[in-house]
Amino acid sequence: MVSLFPALMLFLVLLAIFFRKMLPFKLAPWQAMAAGALAVLLLRQISPSDAFASIEWGVMVFLYSTFVLASILQESGYLQHLGYKFMRRFYQHPFLVLLAFIFSAGVASAFLLNDTVAILGVPVCIELSRKSNVPVAPLLVALALAVTVGGITSPIGSPHNYIIAVQGGMASPFADFTYYLLVPTLLSLVALAAICWMLFPDIRRLKRISSDFWKRGTEYYAARAGFMTVVGLSTLRVLAGIVPWIPSFPLYAIPLAGALVAVISSPKWKYALDTDWETLAFFLAMFVLMSSVWNSGFFQQFLPPQEQLSDPGVILFSSLVLSQFLSNVPLVIIYLKALGVSPAIHTLILLVAGSTLAGALTLIGAASNIIIMQAAEKKGHGFPFMQFTLAGIAITVVSLALILGWLALVGG
Repeated sequence: MVSLFPALMLFLVLLAIFFRKMLPFKLAPWQAMAAGALAVLLLRQISPSDAFASIEWGVMVFLYSTFVLASILQESGYLQHLGYKFMRRFYQHPFLVLLAFIFSAGVASAFLLNDTVAILGVPVCIELSRKSNVPVAPLLVALALAVTVGGITSPIGSPHNYIIAVQGGMASPFADFTYYLLVPTLLSLVALAAICWMLFPDIRRLKRISSDFWKRGTEYYAARAGFMTVVGLSTLRVLAGIVPWIPSFPLYAIPLAGALVAVISSPKWKYALDTDWETLAFFLAMFVLMSSVWNSGFFQQFLPPQEQLSDPGVILFSSLVLSQFLSNVPLVIIYLKALGVSPAIHTLILLVAGSTLAGALTLIGAASNIIIMQAAEKKGHGFPFMQFTLAGIAITVVSLALILGWLALVGG
């Protein structure tokens, strides 16, 4: 018998999150999700043992480690410095400066959560705007879309990528992401630069700049050590899927090792506790609530036959459109459960592409968009909604065409 209560709770939680600013009291997203999880537990819609078993502890370790490393990166300014060093290698032509900026943000998003790069990228946008005498608005759009597109190419680029790689049963996730998504992602970043160049004439005055706002202290070197550990282990994980004698290791070990190296290298051990506890609580509660919803059988009655779930059109429609209402992480959790065991690799790759590009299609499609908007507004800059929509639709269409074309070329 289908139980409606878990689905009703999920609906109420999402409503509360979307319209929380209209409520007469302050409500954080994690509090709404925790209330939903607590409700299904108290009303025995899920047992405590099943609730505990539903939590993806690898995701929790992955998120915690990334947040710790992000805290050190933000404090030190190392990632901004790295981006400026990369941009200085390009010629003065404004398009190449724009391309370097987009590549810096996109590539960084492959090794860190794109939310992290979104936070660190806003000051760079403002600095570029000030020294080039161009509006900051198109740079914010370029940043938002670059971190979304760049995160496609790595299983540690976003939480839903990690969930797809692990729950989808990818034997060699880094190798698979690299093989199927690296080339179209790099081409998409070039296409994004071209789209921004055509849509925003002011951006054609960009200048190559240097900056001295980073801190060359102990935190700087600790952040560098942690970030390079992540890059090194990511490279090793790619090779582990190709070279038989290189041992494999869990994906969450990559940010965990980076965070450990950074914390040990820093005199401030506070970084081990300086993490985004609210987001961790949100994910913890979300796993419990989504498991209860799935166990209730509510969504199963609306799903097409299982063989149709692997159809590219169904995958892309579901992940692009439904992510706008359900959010991409809950969407991929439900979709993976519906697919069953051992989905085809190309099915998983399309699910990655659609659920990630949902963040480029609309402003509410990705948390990184909201982070950039809020960070910019705190510094007195508005976020250009219409410009984002125009560029977002364009890059979504181009990126999907490139990914589908590449999959067809390599045998998808």
